[in-house]
Amino acid sequence: MRILSIFILSLSILITAPAYSAWKLDSSKSSLTFVSIKKGTVAENHHFKDFSGGITDNGLANVSIDLSSVDTNIAIRDQRMAEYLFETAKFAQANFSVQLNQNEIDAIASGSSKKMLLKGSLDLHGQQQEVTVKVMVLKLSEKNIVVTTLQPIIIKAEDFALVAGVNKLKSLASLPSIAFSVPVSFVLTFTE
Repeated sequence: MRILSIFILSLSILITAPAYSAWKLDSSKSSLTFVSIKKGTVAENHHFKDFSGGITDNGLANVSIDLSSVDTNIAIRDQRMAEYLFETAKFAQANFSVQLNQNEIDAIASGSSKKMLLKGSLDLHGQQQEVTVKVMVLKLSEKNIVVTTLQPIIIKAEDFALVAGVNKLKSLASLPSIAFSVPVSFVLTFTE
């Protein structure tokens, strides 16, 4: 579930950069987070430490997440998620890509924001799915844009062949349940 959230956050990052010039994701001013739920009612916040992305001159946005950088504040859980859920030995990264509308991005005045609905492709655990993300794009200046989710993206384990991994985590931690869907949120800062 945590993995799904991370992928969703990556998708949001791609949505925010202007299309007519190359932009780079500033991960030091960005965040990609997800929430897992265990035992039916216990919710926990998690994030990915390493992700990168950019927007090409023709408006193609891409965000890549290093799945081994998952951070749950518990080292053994991070290790287990990387090994059994994300299977990072085979699937080291998750990637989101989306083609942006250049005119729509360019039309945002500095200091202004615009709500957008983005449809892109999420490649996670060897599976590709179309993902729709509602975002707010804030143009801080002509060289700085922030893209943030307006509502969490829900990633479902069954859509990305992650059910067996979730079940393995549940067994290793002796938990009665772990949710198979996770909400993912992000704040992504792009710089020209």
